[in-house]
Amino acid sequence: MAIKLQQVRRVRRWMMILLLVVIVIVVFSLNVHRSYRTDNHPRLGNVANVDADIPYCSGQDKQKFDLYTPINSLLNTHTTPYPLVIYIHGGGWHKGDKRNSLLDYYGSSLTAAGFAVASVNYRLAPKYHYPIQNNDVACAIDTIAKLASSYDIDTNNVILFGDSAGGLLAIDYVLTRQDSPITVRGVISFYGTTDLVNQLQRTKRNPNAYKFLGTRNVDTARVASPLYQPITKTPPPFLFFHGTKDSVVSIEQAYKFYQRILAYQPSSRFIRVANAGHGFDDSGRSTKPTSDEIRRTLTLFALKHINNDQSETQAQTTPEKVQILLDND
Repeated sequence: MAIKLQQVRRVRRWMMILLLVVIVIVVFSLNVHRSYRTDNHPRLGNVANVDADIPYCSGQDKQKFDLYTPINSLLNTHTTPYPLVIYIHGGGWHKGDKRNSLLDYYGSSLTAAGFAVASVNYRLAPKYHYPIQNNDVACAIDTIAKLASSYDIDTNNVILFGDSAGGLLAIDYVLTRQDSPITVRGVISFYGTTDLVNQLQRTKRNPNAYKFLGTRNVDTARVASPLYQPITKTPPPFLFFHGTKDSVVSIEQAYKFYQRILAYQPSSRFIRVANAGHGFDDSGRSTKPTSDEIRRTLTLFALKHINNDQSETQAQTTPEKVQILLDND
C-alpha cells in the first residue's frame, strides 16, 4: 500500500511539473512581440552589410555598436552618402541589447529605403546609474560621426530611434547635447519614458526608474526627465507611437511631452496604438495601426525629414493609409 501511495505521489509530482512547463510555454507564446516578429519579413542581418561590435569610448563592458549599411536600396548610389538611423534599445536601463527582434523588423525596412542603421549598446543599471547611459549614447554618436566617412554616412541626415528606456535616451540627447557632431532630422519614440518623477511613484511594481537613477530623489528625477527639461531651440520633428494599454509607461506622460514638443515643432505626430501594451505586446489582440502600418509609417517619416531629393520620390509612393497616419494627430 505504501509503495502504491509513493507511486501515486510521484506521478502527481511529474504531472505538476509537466503542467508548469505547459503554462510557461503558453505564457511566453502570449508575450511574443507580435509587432517585431520576422517570420514573414527579412532579418536585418540578411539584407544589410554588418560591421559588428565597433567599440566607442574605452570599449569596455557594453560600449559597442553595430553598423548596418544597405546592400540594395533606392538610395544606394556611389555619389550619395547614406542617411543614418541610430537605434537605442530599451529594457528599463538594466537589460536589453543592440541586437533584437525590434531592430530586425524595423531596421530591415529602413536599410531597404536607403538608410544605414547604427544600433548602440550602453552600460546598464544597477551597476551604472544616470547619467552614465546618457553619456554612453553621446560618446557612441561621437564615434559614429568620426567613422562616418569610412562608411559613406551622411552625418547631416540622422534620425534617432529609441524604444522605452532607449526612447528617453534618444530624446535626452536631442534636448541636452550641445555642439553635436550630427544633425538630427527627426526622432522616433516607441513608448518612450518622458517623466521619471511619475515612474518613481510606480516603483513598487516597476523599479526601473530607481535602478536607472540610483536614488528616489525627485529633483534628480526631474533633471533626468525630458518632460521637465527646457526646450531652448527648435527641436526636430518627433514621431511617437504608444500603446493605449501600456501599464509600464503611461500614455498620458508621453502625450504631455508631445504637447510640449508640438508647441515648438508642429511637424511632430503622436500615434496611439490601440489594444497594445508596453512593447506593443498585444497578447493576441489586433493592434491598430497594425505592425506593418507602423513599420511603413516610421520609414516614411524618416524619408520625409531627411534632406534628400530621392527620399521625396520614394515617400510619394507610400500607401495612402500610411500617409494618413502622419497627416492626422
